[in-house]
Amino acid sequence: MVTLIAPPGLKNLKGIQPAMEPNPPLGLAYIAGTLKGNGIDYHVIDGAGEALDQINKFKHQSLKEDSDFYIQGLSIEEIVERIPENPEIVAISCLFSINWLCTKELARQIRQKFPESILVIGGEHSSACPEYCLTNSDFDIVVIGEGEETFLNLVTKINSNDPTIYSTPGIAHYQDGHFVMTDRAIRIKQVDEIELPDWDSIPIEEYIDRHQINGANLGRSMPILATRGCPYLCTFCSSPNMWTTRYIARDTNKLIAEMEYYVDKYKVVNFDFQDLTAIVKKQWAIKFCQEIIDRNLNITWQLPIGTRSEVFDDNVIDLLYRSGCKFLAFAPESGSKEVLKIIKKQVNLESLFKSA
Repeated sequence: MVTLIAPPGLKNLKGIQPAMEPNPPLGLAYIAGTLKGNGIDYHVIDGAGEALDQINKFKHQSLKEDSDFYIQGLSIEEIVERIPENPEIVAISCLFSINWLCTKELARQIRQKFPESILVIGGEHSSACPEYCLTNSDFDIVVIGEGEETFLNLVTKINSNDPTIYSTPGIAHYQDGHFVMTDRAIRIKQVDEIELPDWDSIPIEEYIDRHQINGANLGRSMPILATRGCPYLCTFCSSPNMWTTRYIARDTNKLIAEMEYYVDKYKVVNFDFQDLTAIVKKQWAIKFCQEIIDRNLNITWQLPIGTRSEVFDDNVIDLLYRSGCKFLAFAPESGSKEVLKIIKKQVNLESLFKSA
């Protein structure tokens, strides 16, 4: 049995808020969908989604007694109690660094209760600093980058007692006291063949009902992904470690079919795209918008994470609006050309101002 865990939200109620409130764990839902599609037994614990209205003090040895950090969702102890007895593999997703302390404490308590279990971590944070995560926690393995195929390979090997477990491409671990990274896993090129997220294993309705989703409140909303990766190399971003620089867009027909499925099943009226930068290719954007219009989908959608501005012109902007795009963000990071050069942010400020 594989147990998949999304950690609870961590916030500072009297100080700096996290970058994002707890959102539906899209990455973990994709992993669950992959396991489901391959007939592997699994159990999902959504640390935030299973108790979104619950907020408790977070205690950790690295924090002072009077710290203002709180957990939104299940407590660490409650999550551990929900893990099925003697799990062979426990995998935790850590998307943002704000969740690292929760994730680390969760791994510590799981190790205490299930000392024989293999503890795996994946996500943007651990992909950005795999050695740090292994050195400073109870995790055995880091899955680096895109997780569907790598984690499936890892689970398959563990289940079959394959002696090459620790040679699986796309992972990091310690061997004889030394940090080891295997060869990077090849990016998934056929993104339209990836199993859809398994939202049945996650309390998605709890997020929808409270609009606990990233983006402006435009009604009942679902997160969705249209593209994977980013072709740029900004120095402050974990994307090159997570995705490399390969940018792959989904087939617009299949993407819209997924949207139609959620409209029918969950009665949603809006989609929050979680892409790193959804609009890079002009013709793809035009085709996507036109197909939404032609199908008369009658929804809204938004790009709250941010996107590139280079392909925006009057035609693209008109199609975006008519297809239901009601909110988007550009992410120039700085108005200083000198700073942009230092951080390798390839943005044309003149083009951005014109698009805006």
